[in-house]
Amino acid sequence: FKARVRIDTPKEREYFRHGGILQYVLRQLAAPGRA
Repeated sequence: FKARVRIDTPKEREYFRHGGILQYVLRQLAAPGRA
């Protein structure tokens, strides 16, 4: 189905770019340099 997305903030744009908030958070946790 088709949907229209509304992105209001730069942070929402980041979440959308990463495929959702869960994927964004997991990538942040797995980023090099995190202890």
